[in-house]
Amino acid sequence: MKPSPISVAMLVVFLLLAPTLFAQSPDSANQNAASPAASASAADVPRLIKFGGMLLDAQDRPMAGPVGVTFALYSQQTGGAALWIETQNVKPDANGGYSVLLGANSANGVPAELFASGEARWLEVQVERQAEQPRVLLVSVPYALKAKDAETLGGKPASAFVTTETLAGTGTSAGGSAAAPTSSTASTALPNSKTQATAKKASSTPQPAVACTSVTSDGTGTANSVTKFTAACNIQNSAITETGGNVGIGTAAPAVALDVLGNNAGLRLSGTGTHQVTVTGATSGRLGQDSSGFFFASDTNGKTVRFLTNNGTLNEWMRITSAGSVGIGTTTPSGKLGVVATTAGATGLSVQATDLTTANTAVSGLANGLNGSGVFGEAENGSLAFGVWGRSASGVAGQFDGNVNVTGALSKAGGSFKIDHPMDPSNKYLYHSFVESPDMKNIYDGVVNLDRQGEAVVLLPDWFGALNKDFRYQLTCIGGFAPVYIAEEISENRFKISGGNPGMKVSWMVTGVRQDAWANAHRIPVEEEKPAQERGYYLHPELYGQPLQKSTAWAQHPDAMRKKPK
Repeated sequence: MKPSPISVAMLVVFLLLAPTLFAQSPDSANQNAASPAASASAADVPRLIKFGGMLLDAQDRPMAGPVGVTFALYSQQTGGAALWIETQNVKPDANGGYSVLLGANSANGVPAELFASGEARWLEVQVERQAEQPRVLLVSVPYALKAKDAETLGGKPASAFVTTETLAGTGTSAGGSAAAPTSSTASTALPNSKTQATAKKASSTPQPAVACTSVTSDGTGTANSVTKFTAACNIQNSAITETGGNVGIGTAAPAVALDVLGNNAGLRLSGTGTHQVTVTGATSGRLGQDSSGFFFASDTNGKTVRFLTNNGTLNEWMRITSAGSVGIGTTTPSGKLGVVATTAGATGLSVQATDLTTANTAVSGLANGLNGSGVFGEAENGSLAFGVWGRSASGVAGQFDGNVNVTGALSKAGGSFKIDHPMDPSNKYLYHSFVESPDMKNIYDGVVNLDRQGEAVVLLPDWFGALNKDFRYQLTCIGGFAPVYIAEEISENRFKISGGNPGMKVSWMVTGVRQDAWANAHRIPVEEEKPAQERGYYLHPELYGQPLQKSTAWAQHPDAMRKKPK
């Protein structure tokens, strides 16, 4: 059993920043100076850190609560003593997700002093009876626990920056109350959200730290913008905004929780260790890079990684299932790679090996399983559909090194056997053409010796009559001449020869037309009209002075023929 890695992106510190530092008007400035709330604001900062994560067992299944979880802060990534530690009973939801407030078990919460030095702080999560998880570096937000210093600048109170002229203008005296400030006060009073002082131009050159006698703004501050110091003692708008709970970087109208706009915009996680982004909700997932440098992505609920695009509607074009199968155009791949083309005329999978310097292979199939198939092709729509189609204008369309089995009819323009020439096998080949016939004909022959009456009975296999019909006979005498003839035609798988001389040899040949069940159901037509889509096209257009585009292959597969390299 193990918890999900920590998502740094989920760290949110629920802190109330220091109260308004600057007067809204001369009168309100005096009122704020005497306000008890202003002096007590630092104590009102809640020292709690909201933190969330996932609790999953060894099979990545959500854990049921309550589960004892110990949270500890360290000053280094590994080793060292804990600076702060707390144990809480966590109740994860149905997906294993949980959210806690660190420091909730203490009246004082998380000590603010932990973040006062500016040093790095690492959070470690220890689930009961589980191995320690890698510590995670806290980003800048948790250091807002030192927000009580927002009432100071460089550790000094705001009164330290009030000039002599300001004191004179307000009529402040030792032991006396502030009088109404003059108009010159506005140029030296610290600005707040409603009043701003004279603009001071920002400089892109880093400025040395100085003790500010006043903090100025260029007067362009806008609502919902996060400010920044653009120069010593000068504040202006930054590129960060917050609207309706959404944070925007580079956009004043963030549409989602974190909206980043700009050229080459992105999120960078750097440093050592594991970096990841975890998304929780109806489904949860993780995307990142582990400490070994390997990228990973997972759906912690369905354990499926989905890849989607938006071309008007959100479409899932590819997914990787928990079994390691990849589906392209299908959500249920039947093998390790499943490709489904749903667009008319589209090719499901196109592979090219373009190196012209080697005898390369575009697709290689290997099946090591018992009675497996290296390549399986199937096409079931139309009489001209091809389960496997091979084509080559310069070589051969198919090469088989081994036995070939055809369970259906074999159609060809011609045929022959090809062997090493028996007289010169290392240098020559020998070809013989097939015997062709308009009928599905079988040929049987042999030599028989005639008896003392010049006769002989030829016995045929016991399956001969079941396989054949419409018999034809030929007889040839060997070593002499005699008026031999078929005395009895084939019956019960035998026939009789007569009319020869005693002891004479006779060569005989019998042909029969197949009448088995498959042949009767699939008679080969001697002539037929071309189908409509092939009319005007040729099997071998070059023999009739026609271009390649007039081939039947072009008529059957125009898209593939257009893609064929010239």
